[in-house]
Amino acid sequence: MSTRTPLDQIKRETLRAHRSPHLRKGNQAPPDQIDQLDDIGGVVYHHSGPYDATLASRNRDVRHAPLAAVEHSNREALKATPAANVVDAVTRHVPLQGTASVPPGQADFSGNVMRYEEGADLMREKEAGGGAYKRYEHVQYHPEDLKGKGEPSYTIERDLKAGKKSKD
Repeated sequence: MSTRTPLDQIKRETLRAHRSPHLRKGNQAPPDQIDQLDDIGGVVYHHSGPYDATLASRNRDVRHAPLAAVEHSNREALKATPAANVVDAVTRHVPLQGTASVPPGQADFSGNVMRYEEGADLMREKEAGGGAYKRYEHVQYHPEDLKGKGEPSYTIERDLKAGKKSKD
């Protein structure tokens, strides 16, 4: 039995990496405008951005696709948006507006009843996945503290604002 040196292991992993499908040119996105503007000696360098998750090359395998991770929440957002707003967003290329502007079970302006499941309030509910945002167990919070400032900061700022309003 031959003993493998660390150098042999590195060589083997390098060869395996170059055989990986994610390194084939067919799976790589072409350079975008920003990449083409960057001239670093004739080498194309990809600048990562917020829309890289939408590239087809990143969404080939459903198990690891970034868009698959938000599929359910996107469906719920579309259910919670009046149909006219969805049509405007698609046909006029404008941002999607009016999401959850009509409560579940209520009718929108066209008379369509909105049927969607309201998700957890990630800012305040302890039951939210991962716990409430900016809420720590060792900090006390006032019941009206919606931003997660904690005590005594929330009460002091509230009293200062009330004092300013009474002076005006």
